[in-house]
Amino acid sequence: MIKRLLKTDWLFTGKEAPLKKGMLAIDENNTIADIGVDIEIDGMEFEYFKGALCPSFVNAHCHLELSHLKGKISEGKQLDGFIKELQQERTASDEEIQAAITNADQQMLMNGIIAVGDISNGISSLQQKKKSKMHYHTFVELFAFDPDQAENSLSHGKNIYTQYTKEGLPASIVPHSPYSVSEKLFNAISLVNDGPMCIHNQETEAENALYQLKEGRIAEMLTSFGLQLEQFSASQKNSLASYLPLLRSNKPLQLVHNTFTSFTDIQVAEEMHSDLYWCFCPKANQYIERRLPNIPQFVKSGVKCTLGTDSLASNHTLSILEEMKCIQKAYPTISLETLIQWATVNGAEFLGIEKEYGSIELGKKANVIALSRLKEKVIRQDCDVEIVCA
Repeated sequence: MIKRLLKTDWLFTGKEAPLKKGMLAIDENNTIADIGVDIEIDGMEFEYFKGALCPSFVNAHCHLELSHLKGKISEGKQLDGFIKELQQERTASDEEIQAAITNADQQMLMNGIIAVGDISNGISSLQQKKKSKMHYHTFVELFAFDPDQAENSLSHGKNIYTQYTKEGLPASIVPHSPYSVSEKLFNAISLVNDGPMCIHNQETEAENALYQLKEGRIAEMLTSFGLQLEQFSASQKNSLASYLPLLRSNKPLQLVHNTFTSFTDIQVAEEMHSDLYWCFCPKANQYIERRLPNIPQFVKSGVKCTLGTDSLASNHTLSILEEMKCIQKAYPTISLETLIQWATVNGAEFLGIEKEYGSIELGKKANVIALSRLKEKVIRQDCDVEIVCA
């Protein structure tokens, strides 16, 4: 039996071309029973949503456990400055951390997000994830630039991973970044990881400088932490081409940020790896580096892209819609249809949950949101999101 009949200016399914004056029929089980433009149900009036309807969002990259750092980290200090300040400010009481995690979880839900790829260095977010209405995939992130610390880092990561999975929460063990993981740890992670993987990629120009010449601000930061660069060999190539062969090429891999990724980097990486996703967190890039990735070159390349919010340590909101606004303001040629695909089905495919989330399809549970105040399929800065079906 049909319970609701919805109509909108534009219906975006996440997969097909948008339907003008599109309609949805939702049954009593909150399942999509029909999709079209002229659906009629005897005795039932439709609900009209001015703007657009689309699938609920997938936040492909977040750091829920850093939510208590909102407003505490200075803007525009570049990545090495951000990391140093983060280490100084990260400590807080359990009560403060848990309250911030709960609030952030609720903020994402209210912002139309239904699934999250979340970075964790510990288990502080585990209890909230257990009771959340959103789907979480936890990426247990490992650090160890010193090869002698690789085994300890992996053992620590396995322990955290087990605590999530024994609670029925999906998880993966992943490397933090090219400048914080040794070749030995990269190899160890590849051996134990059997699910989707992610890594912070080329978030700063200094990352490439480290791999090319073993110099620059990241090299200086590592030295200031007491780490020895003698054990690191510069490849004389950009970081991406240097570390990508160390990761499994037959599992989904999400490269996050890509602020200093070149067109050549994209081509080289796509040839090396069969299942890449490129994740953008533009508001965090502006917060940290005062710069956006060259996103149109990714569109030109035809690669799979996703969207994330990063953390409240590097962002003022946890809103995929705000990330979309940021991109469309900077790059108005990128269509709303493309941005919605990145924000929905691509993120769901990366997380392996596309059968449940990320698109509007017959027989699928109706996770649907409305985008208001659109202007001819363009996101205005006052555009808002409303949860329609969940």
